[in-house]
Amino acid sequence: MIFKALKFTLIFSFLIGLAYVIQVKSLQASITAQDADLIKFSYLFNFAFTYFLMVNILLFQNKLKDKLGFVYLGVSMLKFAVFFFLLKIENIEINKSDFLLFIIPFVLCLSIEIFYVVRILNSFNYIDDKELE
Repeated sequence: MIFKALKFTLIFSFLIGLAYVIQVKSLQASITAQDADLIKFSYLFNFAFTYFLMVNILLFQNKLKDKLGFVYLGVSMLKFAVFFFLLKIENIEINKSDFLLFIIPFVLCLSIEIFYVVRILNSFNYIDDKELE
């Protein structure tokens, strides 16, 4: 389990770092200070929340086996709510033009989460579990 968590950490950190660099470099000419703060906040928040969620799922996947999908859905909704709550506390406003600054890291982290959760769920053999009951 620790090897899976370490592998996830390396892959996830590389992908998020690469996406951050690409997004900042591509918007470098037209970015304002507030936009730069939103990008940093968005990447840091999504990285931290996804990392914490996925490491816990990787470590407790056998204990959460039957409920893993529901736990993931609930925590994903919580992630979205906490993000907007923190934006309101920090007085960061998202205009229509700033929407991509938020959505790119959110969708990237969400895609990585879904990829790993689906792999974990597919690794379980539910048929053998039903036969044992």
